[in-house]
Amino acid sequence: MTITSPTSVVDNINNVTNKGNTAAAKAQTNYQDFLKLLTTQLQNQDPSAPTDTNQLTQQIATLSQVEQQINTNSNLQTLISMFGSTSMNSLVGYIGKQVETAGDKAVLQNSFANVVYSLPTAAQTADVQIKDATGAVVLDASGTTFAGRNQVSWNGLDNSGNQLPDGTYTVSITAKDAAGNPITATTSTVGVATAVDSNAGVTSLSLGDVSVALDKILRVS
Repeated sequence: MTITSPTSVVDNINNVTNKGNTAAAKAQTNYQDFLKLLTTQLQNQDPSAPTDTNQLTQQIATLSQVEQQINTNSNLQTLISMFGSTSMNSLVGYIGKQVETAGDKAVLQNSFANVVYSLPTAAQTADVQIKDATGAVVLDASGTTFAGRNQVSWNGLDNSGNQLPDGTYTVSITAKDAAGNPITATTSTVGVATAVDSNAGVTSLSLGDVSVALDKILRVS
């Protein structure tokens, strides 16, 4: 199942939130400043020549408009917060799903990982090499050679048959055609989503310890 990422919706929420916060702060400052000026004017007006009633009415009307703007911004922030929470809740449905993004990682979870890569043309050979976090090669294996998408399952065993711990490993593919010419493979990072995170206005999915921004999701299954 291929999906369209909801990042554009989340980005719109974040953009509106930022603009709303700025507008609210500015309106609040204007309101306080205007209220101080009006109060000072009334306190220091000449008793023999008080402020014109029409002018005072206009000033009060302006003050009321600023106050209404503050209330509107406050209500908008409440709606945005509610919508953001609803969006986060909807993304919880990703948890437990297999998510694919561009990258060169194999996410070993519960002693299982999918190694995914694409070939522009069919290859004669496709060698899969997996390295651990230190850069040490833990597995050399042969992969499929189809033109297009290729997927190889890995049970987490290294070259010696030892079970490796769950975690993130690096994948590289060396593919060649019948004449021995190299074929460039495009790898993907695939893992099961374990959490939805929101940090500094950016929403992402966690595939184990790999974080994937929503606009980088290529496939969910």
